[in-house]
Amino acid sequence: MALSASIALADDLKTNSGKEYKNVKVNRVEPDGIVITHSFGILKIPFTELPKDVQQRFGYDPAKIEAEKAGTRAAEEKRGIEDQRAVERERAQKEQNATANLAKSVEEFEAAEKRATESYKSGPRGTLSGQVFVATKGGENFKLGAVQVSLFARDATDVLLAGLRAFADAKIEQLPTAAAATAVEQAKGAVEQAKAAEQQAKAAVEQAKAKEKADWNYYQQSLSSNEARRAAEASKEATKAAKEAANAAREAGDRAEKAADAAREQYRHLLAEKDVYYSAAFYFNHLRSAIQTAETDGDGKFAMEIPRTGAFVIVAQGERNVLGEKTEQYHWLQPVSLEGQQQRTQNLSNNNLTRTTGTSSLILTED
Repeated sequence: MALSASIALADDLKTNSGKEYKNVKVNRVEPDGIVITHSFGILKIPFTELPKDVQQRFGYDPAKIEAEKAGTRAAEEKRGIEDQRAVERERAQKEQNATANLAKSVEEFEAAEKRATESYKSGPRGTLSGQVFVATKGGENFKLGAVQVSLFARDATDVLLAGLRAFADAKIEQLPTAAAATAVEQAKGAVEQAKAAEQQAKAAVEQAKAKEKADWNYYQQSLSSNEARRAAEASKEATKAAKEAANAAREAGDRAEKAADAAREQYRHLLAEKDVYYSAAFYFNHLRSAIQTAETDGDGKFAMEIPRTGAFVIVAQGERNVLGEKTEQYHWLQPVSLEGQQQRTQNLSNNNLTRTTGTSSLILTED
């Protein structure tokens, strides 16, 4: 912006609010105002506080600036939309890749299981036996009967578990739980603000009603006063307006509550979906076509023939109804091997549940 000689040297300057500055010299012109030296110091005055003719001298055009701001906002919104679309495309690609990789892992698992099943038919076998039980809070061992114990090849299972972990990690990464948690907090703040506004509106109604009552009482005591009548009628209108504002505030509060409920429900839904990928059920649903199965008897005991050589995995799940509590679920995914021996014992208990840390379980779950 070029400096105007008519104000750049020693003019007096008066703002829109009536403030006057003597012997003004413009030191610098900035996009939103001018920096001046005057009789008592240095000061920056925004263009919005200056008369239009002064604004024009320095090339300040509010309409042009607003148009530029609108253009900037539009460009930012466009970039935001494009960035969001890019994120969504990347998310979709990751999910597509994870799904394809999981399908490949399942295919490799099934092929390896088929080979292990054929080998099982002809190779030398020994006996794997054990007992399925859980220790109760009272210190007693609760034996789980009618539990199916399934045998899988270790190499096949490792391939499947790796694919499932990668798929679960990809799905969890894509879940917008952080954004949903932020939305819940924002919705909570909006509800609090709406409630505060509603309380203020209610208080305004009471104040308006009190003023209306006082003005009408005064008018009734001075019936010949047109001014008192106008004041009373104005108070009546003010009360009406206050009630309408209170209704609007209440409706706004209701909308905020509904929005908060929706945000909380969305967050709960995302957490529930996230929990699925941390559960044993997510893994167990893909463990099919076992080499061999056995079922526990009333004492929780089982026995099955397995190859004397090679690495394997036994999989089992059971449940127990606890009086006054929800049904407890138990899952085991335990590596086993006879290591050339004729027989071996492998118990399944609290000590090697999939949710127990620091065990030989091949997965660690949160259910």
